[in-house]
Amino acid sequence: MTPSTPATKASVHFRSLGCPKNRVDSEVMLGSLALAGYALAERIDDADVVVINTCSFIESARQESIDAILEVAELRESGRLRSLVVAGCLPQRYGGELAKELPEVDAFVGTGEFPRIAEILDGALGGRRGGVYVEAGRTHLQDERDPRLLVGPGHSAYLKIAEGCDRICAFCAIPGIRGRFQSRTLESLVGEAQRLADAGVRELNLVAQDSTSWGKDLPSRPGAGRPRLDQLLRALDRVDALVWVRLLYVYPSAVTDELIEALGSGHRVLPYVDIPLQHASDSMLRAMRRGTTADRQRRLVERLRREIQGLTLRTTFIVGFPGETDADFEALCDFVREVRFDRVGVFRYSDEKDTAAYELPGKVSKRVARERHRAILALLRELQAEQLAVMVGRDVDVLVDAGGADRAIARLASQAPDIDGNVLLHGSAKAGEFVPARITGVRGADLDAVRRER
Repeated sequence: MTPSTPATKASVHFRSLGCPKNRVDSEVMLGSLALAGYALAERIDDADVVVINTCSFIESARQESIDAILEVAELRESGRLRSLVVAGCLPQRYGGELAKELPEVDAFVGTGEFPRIAEILDGALGGRRGGVYVEAGRTHLQDERDPRLLVGPGHSAYLKIAEGCDRICAFCAIPGIRGRFQSRTLESLVGEAQRLADAGVRELNLVAQDSTSWGKDLPSRPGAGRPRLDQLLRALDRVDALVWVRLLYVYPSAVTDELIEALGSGHRVLPYVDIPLQHASDSMLRAMRRGTTADRQRRLVERLRREIQGLTLRTTFIVGFPGETDADFEALCDFVREVRFDRVGVFRYSDEKDTAAYELPGKVSKRVARERHRAILALLRELQAEQLAVMVGRDVDVLVDAGGADRAIARLASQAPDIDGNVLLHGSAKAGEFVPARITGVRGADLDAVRRER
């Protein structure tokens, strides 16, 4: 979905940090810039302008964003670049402070001002420096009218179904950055999905800060009520040319009977559930304001596995949350051993201002949090090695992300892009192809395979 472009004004290099939702924002900004006459530079060495789309969710993400800004700022100050623009969550959260501390940056663009990126960049190139374009509590909700220029493999794309979040999780700064929850309409999403499919996309990954709330803010329809996530999945399941539709970020207390049925009965919708549980100790779940218990989570997992054939179950956990005791951590490890998730991500708690957890007593030391993080990762590596070993000898279909004459990088349906590992495929294959393969070995989080003939 590449917009037509007028005469080139300048070349722009984008560096998109953080989550896939940020990547969609970057693609929308790139589409706007292309329509306004800017060219895309894949390498920073070929760019006149650099836009860094930042993340500020947790401390490590903020540091990565600041490091990237400082690195590029040296090029800006040396005259190698004509302009440097910082966009996204970091300026939305700290715009005024950043402008004082980083005079090398020409403009700071908050999450509500993405559609104005070309206008803002025009001004920066015209000599306007240090502008802060941030509206508190507002994030732009993409719709079908927004141009979008896909980056990365043309056969795989993300579809952002909503923006913002109304949850009250104690550790999370996202509601304060991205604002109130906003759903895109069913028609907007199906229309974009069809256009992506027509452009060659075969895998669609649905993302939002809170996917399971989709539709709650949309108007009711006569005789049908408000749109629901399961209805969106069924509509996308009918989009021609798509092969895989994967839902990410399912909130555990919002899983409905209808959603389970839609995930278990789709032709294109995959039996893949990404359900961030965050902990498995009741005291931690209460402190985190998750609205559930360890036993409810256990019963939910049992039900998902019982009712969704071929289920891939992914989750994330936080260690080192304020008040977490050795017993709480052991409860989490026991839960992990018992449930044996297919994929798990683990984060160390980040103490974020303007969150409820920031005021909690009993802060866990960074040393203890690091030790717990290392310990649970070691446990997860052991469990994953056992689970992946079961795959050896199986015949599967894989989607090729990067092709080659005798080697390729591919993925199973159970592997979401960038987070679940890859299949290292021996044999000729082209990017975007679905090919038959036989799993031959395990290599850490990845699998080895050879291509088969059908």
